[in-house]
Amino acid sequence: MSRKSSGVSRRDLIKSAVGVSIFPTLAFTKGEAKRENAQVVIVGGGYGGVTTAKYLKKENPKLSVILIEQRHFFMSCPLSNHFLAGLMELTPLCFAYNVLEVKYGVKVINDKVIGIELDRKVVRTSQGYISYDFLVLSPGIDYDIEDKPFYAEALVYYPPAFKPGSEHIYLKKLLSEFEGGDIVITVPPPPYRCPPAPYERAALIASMIKRNKLKAHLYFIDANERPLINSEGFLSAYYDLYKDVATYVTSAQVKDVDVGKKVVKTSYGDFKFDIANIIPPMKAHSILESAGLLKKGEKWVSVNPLTFETQVENVFVIGDASMSYLPKSGYAAHSEGKVVAKLINAKLMGKEVKEELLQMVCYAMVDDREAIMTETSFKYEKDRGRFIPIHREDNQRKESTAKRYIEWAKGLWRDMFG
Repeated sequence: MSRKSSGVSRRDLIKSAVGVSIFPTLAFTKGEAKRENAQVVIVGGGYGGVTTAKYLKKENPKLSVILIEQRHFFMSCPLSNHFLAGLMELTPLCFAYNVLEVKYGVKVINDKVIGIELDRKVVRTSQGYISYDFLVLSPGIDYDIEDKPFYAEALVYYPPAFKPGSEHIYLKKLLSEFEGGDIVITVPPPPYRCPPAPYERAALIASMIKRNKLKAHLYFIDANERPLINSEGFLSAYYDLYKDVATYVTSAQVKDVDVGKKVVKTSYGDFKFDIANIIPPMKAHSILESAGLLKKGEKWVSVNPLTFETQVENVFVIGDASMSYLPKSGYAAHSEGKVVAKLINAKLMGKEVKEELLQMVCYAMVDDREAIMTETSFKYEKDRGRFIPIHREDNQRKESTAKRYIEWAKGLWRDMFG
């Protein structure tokens, strides 16, 4: 992870940031008494939760760290489009959580969180209550479909594959059994998990159609005017490589999905399909609303943009569920996890921590062998109270970029589980 200091004072930034009040921040004073026996509970075993757990214990082995995750193994969403398109097996994307127990002493509980009581400082699971001194919430996303009931049935038969695990496996089954016909992929308006993911998926499925010489056509229905990132690179791929097998439809809002008739109805028109990948709008995980951190009508949890602390002291929300200046991605969650681990350990040890803005990097395949990428840094405009992303895009399709993409992902996994 590459990080640079923004040079912006924390006080000015927090006071002026849009949608962010002056939240309670960690007090890093040298005179604060040291504590090493606190208990940190982490909810969610994705990129953010795993990274936080590892770095808390790595830097402070005496700390009690509990990671609660319902799934029994970690699966990476980054590179999962490789799996869907037949470029990679599932196994390299998966890791056992017990590595964290054996190597670092993290206590991993495979259970579902059914409640969080912030006033009592406890997390409730099906097995009982777990108390905490610090709470890190990284539960990820839910699909925002309450006011669009047609999605409910569609997501059962044609899964989004934006939550790791069974959704990817079932969509992979549909694609593996596909012998020809029409495929529809839909893209929601932002924000959603991993901005380039649907565009990469469309390119790789179009490439799969060509590779397997299928009599098939892909209809890629985007609610947005253009790809949200690397638009030049993606559009070049769609029109130069896949014009015979794919149609890219922009500014088309999904109005209905008729599973029985296999039709997606949009503001642009109706599209029949044989198989589909229906990607709905997204929001923060529902456990955050039940905890009182997500008010009714809000989709994402407001946090201090530099510490990721909520309005409740010593309670942090990281990853896709938070409303921060960072994109919703595994890499961002990984970076946030490191920051929060450092902040918690610093507070316990009575040390000062220099706060800083993070930098992001994002890769995307556009065919079986070539990729494009974007590096993003951020600056803070004090007069407007907002964060401005500065993108450095490489939209030239390159095999070397695709190789760096693989190594980048492997580097993240080594950092989390190595």
